[in-house]
Amino acid sequence: MAKSKNHTGHNQIYKNHRNGIKKTRRPRKMSMAGMNCRFVRNQAFANRGMSKLTAEEKAEKLAAQKEAQKKVDEKRKAERQG
Repeated sequence: MAKSKNHTGHNQIYKNHRNGIKKTRRPRKMSMAGMNCRFVRNQAFANRGMSKLTAEEKAEKLAAQKEAQKKVDEKRKAERQG
């Protein structure tokens, strides 16, 4: 008795290309699913606080944040080196 055919790809390429193979759309906003919930919650409060600031206060906060990030990066770099 002959074995029966398990699978064929016949006509599948044609069917896929009839409507065109499209790239998936990138989401406008990154999904928070699977993220640390404490971080997500804190981020929401931080964003709400930033919306109430004036332009000068906002610039001042961003400068302080960048400086703090530099310190963290330097610390990480020092840990990696030795």
